[in-house]
Amino acid sequence: MEKVTGIVTCFNREDEIEPCLKSVRWVDELIVVDSFSTDRTVERAKPYADIFYQHEYITATDQRTRAISRASHPWILIIDSDEVIPDELRDEIRQELENPRYGKYRVFRRGFFLGKEMKHGGWQRDQNNMLFRKDTYYFSDDEVHPVLLPDDQPGVFKNRLLHYTLPTLDEFVDNARRYATLGAKKYLRQGRKGSAVNIFLHPLFNFCKNYIFRLGFLDGARGLISAVLSSCYVAQKHARLWELKEGRRNRWTKY
Repeated sequence: MEKVTGIVTCFNREDEIEPCLKSVRWVDELIVVDSFSTDRTVERAKPYADIFYQHEYITATDQRTRAISRASHPWILIIDSDEVIPDELRDEIRQELENPRYGKYRVFRRGFFLGKEMKHGGWQRDQNNMLFRKDTYYFSDDEVHPVLLPDDQPGVFKNRLLHYTLPTLDEFVDNARRYATLGAKKYLRQGRKGSAVNIFLHPLFNFCKNYIFRLGFLDGARGLISAVLSSCYVAQKHARLWELKEGRRNRWTKY
């Protein structure tokens, strides 16, 4: 089997970090990068790691790239600290590494929101890059959801990764605030317009898409909460873009 280095980045995940790391103990080398957690994450993560270090979080790409540079093996497996590899997926990955057919692999995720699995509303479409050759691929510099480049054909695992995301509404709101700002800055660099029309229409479309067309209502109250909060995030992102553009415009009109 090809040798593989596992990488997990974490911050304040004392309740999730051990199940995550236990599910990836089978790799040949495990690197854990902590962003100076203030809870018991470090204490619980260290015993599982072959390499453990702390580094200030700047972007996901920066954190991952630093870890990849320390990896000893040709294949990289990356999961987040709120994810767990079930046994069926572990066995599928190991079997694939006996004779890899692709240079990178993606995985669909089973998302758990507010303590329960979400099966509609776009959650069932959620997927992520998981396994790739170190000497061939690298992450883009996008602040939000960096992609693995070059963008060629990946393999896709049949079994799903478990994603225990956003266990509380407070965490959802905090994440949305941070990602909305990062997303707005990305839009600004791309020259996109911040307008009242976009602030209104994009969230409305997002809600209809996820709650109605993607059957989010079948997930009950959680489906409604997810659709509403997701749409609020979209509204906040476009409002932040408007704020950034107005701030730049006002700065120039002072002179």
